[in-house]
Amino acid sequence: MIAFPSILAAYAIEAGMKVPDNPDEFDKEQFPHFFIFCAMQLGAPMPHAAAGWENAKAIAAIPEEDLKTITADDIYKRGFQIGDSSAYA
Repeated sequence: MIAFPSILAAYAIEAGMKVPDNPDEFDKEQFPHFFIFCAMQLGAPMPHAAAGWENAKAIAAIPEEDLKTITADDIYKRGFQIGDSSAYA
């Protein structure tokens, strides 16, 4: 589980997201992918060690015009993983 946005920054940068200079305090309108990534990932258990990287890639692949209307279920269908790893077997 990851508790702070600053810890997610490396994952987000590697996935190609625009990341704020201060990941712990930013405008969600200027960094919509990073905001969604934080909203979905922070405080959630990860099913395996690489989940943070894979989840960042799943969020980065969402077209920006879809970010305001996409649902959590849609994001899970795009490969975002949280919780018990047996759920994804």
